[in-house]
Amino acid sequence: MKKLLFLLVVVVAAPFASKADGFDDIMVAMRNGQTAGITKFFSSNVELTLLENEGIYSKLQSEQMLKNFFKQHPPKKVSIQHKGSSAQGAQYAIITYEATNGKFRAYIFMKDNGNGLQVNEFRIERE
Repeated sequence: MKKLLFLLVVVVAAPFASKADGFDDIMVAMRNGQTAGITKFFSSNVELTLLENEGIYSKLQSEQMLKNFFKQHPPKKVSIQHKGSSAQGAQYAIITYEATNGKFRAYIFMKDNGNGLQVNEFRIERE
């Protein structure tokens, strides 16, 4: 009887459990310098800022630019500093990125474009 009650509670509570928002996966990909793990969350066009370079780029262009960034600034330590959301449903995260040659801050903004949450803006700036 206790097993049945436990199963019922799990089934009823499952829809209310928090779902992953993608930011943790992006942070892990940044820690490993894996651009594909980051860009899989990108919308088809992304507002991308990498230090002095900024513009609206395709997912493929963004991936190549991130590869170059990670080559020039290999990851040492990465952590999420803050996560939040707007009343309109957009979500954001601020990530601290420590490379072997400097410290950076990443700003990531996601919103639902009809295909679930996708990154619309990704910025990396010097701290």
